[in-house]
Amino acid sequence: MRLARIVLAVTGSALATLLIAAGPAHGTPIPPGGGGALAADQPVTVTLTLAAADPSAVQAYAAAVASPGSAAFGKHLTRQQLREQLGADRARVARVTAWANRSGFTVQGLDDTGTRLTLTGTARTARAAFGVELSTQTRHGVRALTASGPARLPAKVALDVQAVTGLTQRVAQPLSVRPAANVKPLADGQYCSTFFGEWNKGSVSQKYPAGRQSNPTCGYNGTQLRSLYGLGGGDRGAAQTIVIVGAYHQASTLADANRTFAANGIPALPADRFVVKAYAPPTTVQGCDVPLWNIEEALDVQAAHTIAPDAKIVYAAAPDCTQLDETVAKVIADSSVDTTIISASWGIVGEPNDQAYLQAVNAILARAAILGVGVYAASGDTGDNSAVAGANGTSVRFPAASPWVTAVGGTSTGIGANNKPIFQTGWESAASRLQGSTWQRLSPPFIGGAGGGTSSYFDKPSWQAGLPGTRRSVPDVAALAGPYTGFLIGWSSGGQYRTSPIGGTSLAAPIVASLAAVAQSRAGGDTVIGLAAPIHYAKAGTGATTDVGHVDAGIWTPAINDSLPAGDYLIDLDGGPQSLRTGPGYDHVTGLGAPGPNYLTALVS
Repeated sequence: MRLARIVLAVTGSALATLLIAAGPAHGTPIPPGGGGALAADQPVTVTLTLAAADPSAVQAYAAAVASPGSAAFGKHLTRQQLREQLGADRARVARVTAWANRSGFTVQGLDDTGTRLTLTGTARTARAAFGVELSTQTRHGVRALTASGPARLPAKVALDVQAVTGLTQRVAQPLSVRPAANVKPLADGQYCSTFFGEWNKGSVSQKYPAGRQSNPTCGYNGTQLRSLYGLGGGDRGAAQTIVIVGAYHQASTLADANRTFAANGIPALPADRFVVKAYAPPTTVQGCDVPLWNIEEALDVQAAHTIAPDAKIVYAAAPDCTQLDETVAKVIADSSVDTTIISASWGIVGEPNDQAYLQAVNAILARAAILGVGVYAASGDTGDNSAVAGANGTSVRFPAASPWVTAVGGTSTGIGANNKPIFQTGWESAASRLQGSTWQRLSPPFIGGAGGGTSSYFDKPSWQAGLPGTRRSVPDVAALAGPYTGFLIGWSSGGQYRTSPIGGTSLAAPIVASLAAVAQSRAGGDTVIGLAAPIHYAKAGTGATTDVGHVDAGIWTPAINDSLPAGDYLIDLDGGPQSLRTGPGYDHVTGLGAPGPNYLTALVS
């Protein structure tokens, strides 16, 4: 399907690449600093991750069940088997439950993985039980609950509890990016391109050869996206369920999606195949950017349905932007949802210096692998994170850094008139402004790129044995993410429907997750991939992935951000303005590469 010709312009406030690890663009602005001590009677919910009888056995079985060549490969457990074999034993649960009741908490019960015990009480109860002070502090523009230090437990239960979480809330950010130029009439033939290179502003200096410099794409449509990944008419993800975990839910999501599908060449998503699941009502946490989360929901749903139009989509809505990980845990424990695939297009900035939090989330992600649930996590949109406010050097985002997820990086991709890729390169974009006839790099030049690097906390898993270093490397694989070669989506804001090309690893994650759904559907029966990352490394060099290297290519655009005037700018799609570089073989931008010609077969063979 070919879009109508659209022309480029800059609105009165040129929107920068949308919220690259910024604070709340539309949420309530929260000044830095603390919000004061939490009132004694303020409700508090705490999760205790209980220790398994043999904690090392959980990690060992998670690795074995996901690793091709292992005797246990593919022998996923049911939730009942997980509880019985690797859950906390009854005596441990009873001990911790009795202590919690004596401490004044109400015990809400053990989850179906046999691991997580949820307690509710007040700030007064939590302070006394865990020996910490509680206050609200502003982090990344969000007023979040914060403990004064690690929770302390009495000796009688200290060995029974692996981690205490909920006393310090971790702020997640959606990882979608929108180009700065909007579409309105403008002179000088500044049309957006329905395919790469269809339009190229010839009155500016041509830095790149013919076919490698283009006006921004109008947003690739459904036919183009499916063609990019080699999907045929029968590749539709039938009988599969894709769970998307996000924050909040917008009531117009389904209607907006179907309006966009009608223009994008994709069949409608029936109401009975779009389910919204909320484990808790929305909270009043201040600073979460609800409109941006709504765009994220639209992007995830529309990308997933485009790749797997016959799959069921379950949108699990967290009550705010501090409870995404908790919502993932609830999905994994929920036997009412046939979950084998989770898409997570969000991340925590950096890896929190909080061992309890990392252990707790990693524990539930390991159990997801044991259950046969594949979690696909976006690697981030701020490159090596060195430019993020408050950063102290480079870092990777969490949960992409966990060895128990498939971390998805990003590409910038030129699709030609025949819907086939002209090139794929890494998404690490740098911007220049035309000065006379010369393109001069901005300072700083970075305007967005896929996250990547090495973890500061997690050791290298066995499937990354061939990579240098001793720590987990991010990402594992990559898909379309560059916003200037992004995907056209539609959503409603303030009652008005609007469309725009959108990118970010928020786009890449649901693409790869949905390709897994198509692969499972192709294989038929009860085929379940589970944790996909080890399969990618085992099948490297077989056509499962296509190596993505550096390509010299660029996009002309009339705007970059609010702080710079409209003019002539050039986006070097893989400009390498930070420490991350796209290169031959594995790299920290695209991992092993993009899904290749044998990808769907390799995942299930």
